[in-house]
This record gives sequence, C-alpha cells and structure tokens, in this order.
Amino acid sequence: MQRVRAARLVVAIALTLLVGATIQPPAFATTSYQVTFMANGGKGTMAKQSVPSTGKALSRNRFTRAGFVFTGWSLTSTGAVKYKDAAVIKPRAKTTLWAHWVSAIAAPKLTGHVIGALLWSDEFTGAAGSQVSSSNWTVRNCGFDNLNGGGACFNGEQQWYTPDALALDGTSAGNAVITTTHVSTPPNNAGDCGSGNCHFTSARFDTQGKVSFKYGYIETRIKMPAGGGNWPAFWALGDSMGAVGWPLAGEIDIAEEGGNQAMRASSAVHYSTVDQAICCDNHLYETSQLLNVANYQADFHTYGMGWTPNRMDFYVDGQLFWSVTPANLRSNVWKFNEPFFLILNNAVGFFGGNYDGWASSQMTIDYVRAWQLDGNGIVTKH
Repeated sequence: MQRVRAARLVVAIALTLLVGATIQPPAFATTSYQVTFMANGGKGTMAKQSVPSTGKALSRNRFTRAGFVFTGWSLTSTGAVKYKDAAVIKPRAKTTLWAHWVSAIAAPKLTGHVIGALLWSDEFTGAAGSQVSSSNWTVRNCGFDNLNGGGACFNGEQQWYTPDALALDGTSAGNAVITTTHVSTPPNNAGDCGSGNCHFTSARFDTQGKVSFKYGYIETRIKMPAGGGNWPAFWALGDSMGAVGWPLAGEIDIAEEGGNQAMRASSAVHYSTVDQAICCDNHLYETSQLLNVANYQADFHTYGMGWTPNRMDFYVDGQLFWSVTPANLRSNVWKFNEPFFLILNNAVGFFGGNYDGWASSQMTIDYVRAWQLDGNGIVTKH
C-alpha cells in the first residue's frame, strides 16, 4: 500500500510538472523597428528612430513650417493625427510618420465668398539683415530680358536695383524691407541703370520660375514708402513671359502706389488686343483707384486679389473696390486664366510724382499669402 501511494505521488508530481511546463507562456525576444519622420511640407531634419515593439516614446518633433502649427503624426501625408508629439508607440513593423500641420494664420473674411485652405505663404521671418527665401524669390538687378523677372527698370525709372537694398528686419512678426536711398555715386553691385539717369538704389524680387499662382485669394500686408517719386507695387506677370513677352502674357497690378499721394490706392490690368504680339502698340490697360480712405504710408494695410475663372476682384483692407471680367476689357483676349508669378518692388519714377528731397524711404512687407477661394486656387512650386 505504501508503495502504491508513493507511485501515485511520483505520478502526480510528474503530471504537475508537465502541466506547468505546458501552460507556461513562451518567452518572445523584443524586436525593434525603424521609424522614419517626414516633414510633409515643413523644414528641418529628424533622424530615424529605432523603437522596440514593447514601446517607446517618439522623438520630439523638430520640423517647422512657416504659418503652421504642428499637431502630431499621421500614417499618411493627408491622414488624421495618429500620434501626438513624443507619444509612446508599440510598432509591429517598419513605420513612416508624416508631420500633420494646421494653419496658424486666420483666414480673411470676404463678403459673399468662402476662403478655403492656406495654399502658400511667406511670413518673412528670419535673422535681421538676412535675405528673403531663395526657394521662393529671386532678387533682381535691372535688365530688360523677359526671364529677368519679366524685365526690370523700364519706364525711365531712376533706380538701380541692388540685393543689399532688401533685407529681413528680424522682428518676431517678420518683415521684408526694401530701403530706397538717394545716392550720388553708382553702386558696385547693381549692373546697368535701365534709364541711364539713376540717382537711387532700391530692390525688386519675384517668384518667376520658382512659385506660380492660378486663382485663389492672394494678399499682402504692406506699409508703403513716403516721399514723392516712390513707386511701390505688388503685382504679377504671366508665366508665359519667357515665350510671348509683354503685354501678351498679361500683367495684374494688385497694389500700385505713388509716394506723392499717400491717400490713394490703385490697381490695374495690362493686356493685348491680339493673340500674338505685333509690337509695343498693341498694349491696353484698365485701372481703378480708391481715394481718401486711409493714409497708406502711415501704417500697414492689406492689398488683395480674389481670382476665379474669368474674374478678378481687388480689395484694400478687405474692402472690394474694383472687379474685372472679360466684359470690362477692350479685347476678346483674356490672358488671366493662366498661371502668374508675383513681384514686389519699389521703383522711383513718374507714377510716384516728383522727387521731393528725402534721403531714404522704406517699403515694409509683412507677408504674402494665397488661399483657396470658392474652391479655386492652385500654387505650383517649380
């Protein structure tokens, strides 16, 4: 009997050990997977991160994007946020995460229109004295070639364009400043004077060949320069300038000011009466102005164009003051349904009246922005 009990005890112990071995969970080795971070329209660099399947906090975001706020990481370039910044994830495979951005810029309100997504902006932030972004803009000298920003220093203007007349001011808000200076000797870095009769240095920059715009609401905020002779402008020329020239490519003057009339804001469109250029006398233009509403040299004001197929609406401080359609033109040729590039400059010439003795003036540009308008708007980076 004792032997039977002992045998049963041995069997029971063996079964217990066997069962225990069977239900014990297997030990898995920890696996790590590579996580890649994509800027998704932002700037900067982030190293790839090795994350174990047991979980680890993601590296904190190091990307930036002017005019946008980082909200987290998506699994696709257009997806919703999946992970917040520095969130713990437990990957099961190699993973690519895309930065998710929302605009930090409040959209303007235009009566009768729907402002959509912010398509593009330059806020002109950067160190004081630095240049504007070379990925967006080219800073010009005088030169009549159509590929030189459409040609610069026509109309008997009295300025050399020099790169050092344009700089960021380094403020937290960010501004690009064109400083126009009366000079007694020619600068060393400006090339030729277009008119042969120059007495000033100034600046001009544009997006030709870098960024193109077609439709949408395009707006800038500028404090205009004071003093007779100043001729600041925010305007656009057709991308076809290199192929067909002016005026066939079309010109849109969103804001064109004269230093001798601080209370005047004006806009214009320039175009041709024919489908192919014959010579310079095929040029026509239409223009309108807003008078005695504000002193545009005393403070910042916004200048915008609402652009949809077969229509351009011009605004100052959100107030619509002029509209242009094919019916307004003395021509059956409408060149304004094609891509255009943007230009900012301060010339010295007849539109600004007579020079009245100032030593220097400043055109201060806070931003340039483009939104969708009523579902229309395309910005192309070349």
